[in-house]
Amino acid sequence: MNKKILLSSILCGLCLSPFAAVQANDKVEKVYDSQRYQNVCKGKSQGAAVSFAYRGIIWNGTCQPQFFPADRKLDIHGDEAALYTTCGQDMNATTATISGAEVRGKCALGFTPPRPAQM
Repeated sequence: MNKKILLSSILCGLCLSPFAAVQANDKVEKVYDSQRYQNVCKGKSQGAAVSFAYRGIIWNGTCQPQFFPADRKLDIHGDEAALYTTCGQDMNATTATISGAEVRGKCALGFTPPRPAQM
């Protein structure tokens, strides 16, 4: 009897595990955290490989120059092209145009996820 209960609880756990994974990862739709991205690269050089845990996921990438908005309440997703192109032209830039609006901020090294090369 105990073996049947144990077996059924294991099988039930296996059946629900994909659902649990979906529940755990549904909170990563918006993961851009400018302060965290900068802190991960603090003291590192451009191109350094970095990894960190955030919201139950291990994030791997490199430290690359990017633009960090001063206002952390902006609706930034982290995939805006201006974040990655502004500092490539001028590392002393203090403004960038993001989603049609001029945003104040600064250039610094920050976590950059792997992305396809731009052509």
